[in-house]
Amino acid sequence: MIKVFFTKTLAFLLVLFVFSTCSETEQSNNTFDNDQGMSFEHKNEFRKELIQVTEGIYVGVGYGLANSIMVETSDNVVIIDTLGSQENAQELYDKFREVTDKPVKAIIYTHNHLDHLGGATVFYNESKPEIYAQENIIYNLDNIATTIRPIIFERSARQFGIPLPEKEIIHQGIGGFLEINSSTTLGIVRPSILFDEKLTLEIDNLTFELVHVPGETDDHLYVYIPEKEAVMVGDNFYRSFANLYAIRGTKFRNPMEWVRSLDKIRTLDAMYLVPSHSRPISGNENVKKALTDYRDGIQFLHDQTIRNINKGLTPDEIVQKVKLPEHLANSPYLKPFYGSLSSYIRSTFSGYLGWFSGNITDLHPLSPEERAIKISNLASKQVKLLDEVKLAISNREYQWALELADMILAIDPEDKDAKNLKADASDKLALVQTASNDYYFYKTVAGELRNEIDVQDTSNTITSAQLQATPLKAIFRSLPVNLNPEKSADINKVYEFRFSDTDEIYSVHIRKGVAELNNAPSSNSEVVVVTDQQTIKEVFAGLKNVASITLALTNGTIQIEGGRLEFLKFLGLFTD
Repeated sequence: MIKVFFTKTLAFLLVLFVFSTCSETEQSNNTFDNDQGMSFEHKNEFRKELIQVTEGIYVGVGYGLANSIMVETSDNVVIIDTLGSQENAQELYDKFREVTDKPVKAIIYTHNHLDHLGGATVFYNESKPEIYAQENIIYNLDNIATTIRPIIFERSARQFGIPLPEKEIIHQGIGGFLEINSSTTLGIVRPSILFDEKLTLEIDNLTFELVHVPGETDDHLYVYIPEKEAVMVGDNFYRSFANLYAIRGTKFRNPMEWVRSLDKIRTLDAMYLVPSHSRPISGNENVKKALTDYRDGIQFLHDQTIRNINKGLTPDEIVQKVKLPEHLANSPYLKPFYGSLSSYIRSTFSGYLGWFSGNITDLHPLSPEERAIKISNLASKQVKLLDEVKLAISNREYQWALELADMILAIDPEDKDAKNLKADASDKLALVQTASNDYYFYKTVAGELRNEIDVQDTSNTITSAQLQATPLKAIFRSLPVNLNPEKSADINKVYEFRFSDTDEIYSVHIRKGVAELNNAPSSNSEVVVVTDQQTIKEVFAGLKNVASITLALTNGTIQIEGGRLEFLKFLGLFTD
């Protein structure tokens, strides 16, 4: 039987659209070598070397945390990223000068991170070239340098182990070492030419296409040189799972924005991929494989996090549940050498829903000191937790009762006594809330715990008329986050959807747990569905059951190339 596989998501979309149109173990199963500690083998990725990628393109790896790239034109050189300090940049500059003494015509910053900018004066002072960057870089540089400098400095020192003795530094995941410290000198030069979405430079015999591709930062760009079939991608790709969140503290890094940027880079069909961390990749198929694995890893983590968010799971629960499929877990480009996948799941949750987990216990928690005192007192007793919950309620310690009840429910989520006591505590806490949001959240949860309320009751009331008001694009965008990873683990197939009443065409590539969506036809389609917009909306929303879908297939309302059964199997991939 075909189930309504994304009704909740669609209902949410309808609310948004109608309102707008009316006014018009935290060490999860995804860890790879954490059982043995950090990978010493990975350190070899950053061995110091000046690498010739292809004729006229050189990258210095291992001279700092990041790479610096030199592109030689007929009469000049262009520098892409400048390392993190004057001292380290000077060492690499001298190596570049062993290759050529042509003047520096331009410097390009791929993004705002200091390990890419701190050596700029070494390359700049000789000829004072123009420095190019995406326009968002100015705000980001100033924000880090002023507004949040104290805490970013502290947390960066911890993240990179800056105060630790050198013998304790194995590698930094994306580089061998961070050269920004008390013994080195920052030599940043602010960019002189900024652009929004795209800037094309003709420098001597080469073309430099600078394109805005948000990912690790919102000011990221890639540099593509068509004459060399080479793309320089900054930090949007390196040999470690994409750093969707840095524990030093970062703005939300939108995973799907990053995926879309990688898809832009994939369309270049480049022969050479030169990241600003780790070693370059050569060969069209190798580049294609690396970028595809990378974007699929990010999308899988995003989609399955959202899928479990929509099931009502908290961040702690989602961290334990989401696991990369084997082919991605084993990819050499997706090992978590830099950040942990659990951090990325939590960041994605927070990026979509904010800090609140959804568990009422987390809304107004005890202070760490209060909790520690209570747990210390509890440890000295020989009592049952359930009795302690009752005692906490009788003592009017309602928040402590919630936290104790959660311990019981973590062991047995269906413990009726614990649920009822948590409900009682929630009701009591509601009475002291001055904020209406908090009051109603406590009261509603209390009702849910007693099975008196079901907040999902109204999610299946979608009508055909509402579907007509929902854009087709919104319908298709709901598909990836509803894909069942277990059912689709062995599927590698492209499904194309064409519509008799519109020019829109969508292709959905189901690739081993990931649904890549494109608003365009595909030359690799194995199944082609031809119908009208309303019919496919009603199929996806579950307004058509198996019998009505079969009828539509029979009378030609839905036409299939590639087998009717394959279409029904496709629908089944989005059910639990």
